[in-house]
Amino acid sequence: MLMQIHIRDFVTIEDIHLHLQSGTIMVTGETGAGKSIFIEAIECALGERASSDLIRSGKDKAEISLCFRITKFPHVIDYLKQLDLYDDHDECIIRRVITSDGRSRSYINGTPSTLQQVKELGDFLFHLHGQHAQQVLLKNDQQREMLDRFADHIALANQVKSAALEWKSITQTIQILRDKNLARAQRQDYLQFQLNELNTLDLKQNEWESLEAEQKKLSHVDTLTQKIRQIIHSIHEAEQENIIAKLHEMNKIIFSISHLEPHAKEWAAQLDAASIQLNDLAAELNSYLEKTEIDPERLSIVEARVSQIFNLSRKYKITPESLFAFHSQLNDELIALQKSDETLNSLIEKQKLIEKNYEDQANKLSKSREKFANKLEKEITQTMRSLSLPHGEFKILLEKNDEKFPIHGREKIIFQIKTNPDQTFQALSKVISGGELSRLSLSLHLALAHRTSIPTLIFDEVDTGLSGAHAKRVGKLLQKLGETYQVFCITHQAQVAALGHHHLLVEKYFIENHTHTRLRLLSLDERTKEIARMLGGETITQKTMDHAKEVLVDGLG
Repeated sequence: MLMQIHIRDFVTIEDIHLHLQSGTIMVTGETGAGKSIFIEAIECALGERASSDLIRSGKDKAEISLCFRITKFPHVIDYLKQLDLYDDHDECIIRRVITSDGRSRSYINGTPSTLQQVKELGDFLFHLHGQHAQQVLLKNDQQREMLDRFADHIALANQVKSAALEWKSITQTIQILRDKNLARAQRQDYLQFQLNELNTLDLKQNEWESLEAEQKKLSHVDTLTQKIRQIIHSIHEAEQENIIAKLHEMNKIIFSISHLEPHAKEWAAQLDAASIQLNDLAAELNSYLEKTEIDPERLSIVEARVSQIFNLSRKYKITPESLFAFHSQLNDELIALQKSDETLNSLIEKQKLIEKNYEDQANKLSKSREKFANKLEKEITQTMRSLSLPHGEFKILLEKNDEKFPIHGREKIIFQIKTNPDQTFQALSKVISGGELSRLSLSLHLALAHRTSIPTLIFDEVDTGLSGAHAKRVGKLLQKLGETYQVFCITHQAQVAALGHHHLLVEKYFIENHTHTRLRLLSLDERTKEIARMLGGETITQKTMDHAKEVLVDGLG
């Protein structure tokens, strides 16, 4: 509930700090006193649009602070915890500052917050039932939500919605896969054709590189053997100039100077090592020559294989080196496409399970709606007839929804009414007047009192068009509503105002041509005077005062 409200430099309010209580609080004042400013300040604090025009003349900023007690409202605490704004207290403070440049800042429990966060939090804490808010009752979505709340099956309705959305999502996915089915089949056929060619080729990893090297060797075997024989000849077969003989001569020279130079032995050892390595090389080259021979048949086989690989790589417009990886890539793609068929079949099976779940939940929801629609019809009809609609009758039409798996269940909820016995039931928007809509709004909120989770309600002139006994009945209902909610009711009816648990007076006054608006809670004597003003207008006589006392005593019981 709203415990405190502090308003400073907002429109005509200079500085007001109110401590409020639970129950029904009647808000009265002369026309133009500023009752709407009180509502506007609360709405502004809770995230409604604000501009610099709302700042009191001559001031550079306006400020509104609201303090709510949230102990009994776990959903509010949960939301604050989600935002990491819960401070383990039983209070929640929302504050908004509007500056002269048209900007504003909002705070939740002292922490800067976005307007969206404040609005979402405000939806948990406060609801205004004014002329505009009552128009919401004409919308089928709101009517459906009210019936579901009255039946206390919001969770079931959410399960139906979740199943419907899941069905729509998986159905869309299945349709996309089916639309691609033909193209996928064509792609699979083409991939299989390509893979058949590549499988026939049976290319091994690094085979191209090996064949290329072997082809080069076989094509130049004459030149290769001739050059190798020249090397072997130069090492030790040439009669005059072979390298081994030269090394032997150099070794003799070094030996001849070994008594003069100590390092000569090391030099001789290096020459010996070089001679050994050259002999080893010559032996290895001879062995190579023995194994290497002209093989036209092998060359023909290699060239045919090279040509086969090259032609296929050219067909697919890739290099021969990439052909092996290309083969693997195509194979992976074909496997993925084959798995997509499995995915489609799996999705179809899952879709059937979702449909079964939807049917089960939607059937439960339909039965519950039918049961509680009858109860709500009777309750609203009874309340309406106590509010100057003696022949009023309320009906809830459950009209079949022909959509496939509709997200809000198998029926559309349509509130209908007739206010005269010779009328037929029609939708609210076609027959109901503004005053009738106000009374229906009050009736519905009374019926939903035990289901709501919003602690503070404001009714703006819900008694419009009523007087006397009918107005008193409205006051009685608001008084009853105050046992469950904290209820603010802006009224011009004395009979209604007298039935409040508390009374808040809005006054306008002037100081040096400056307009001021103040709000104050009235004592019992002050309430009597205000009731008398509402009854008697400008001239208040003792008779008016006595009447006001009677009305107030009667209202307070």
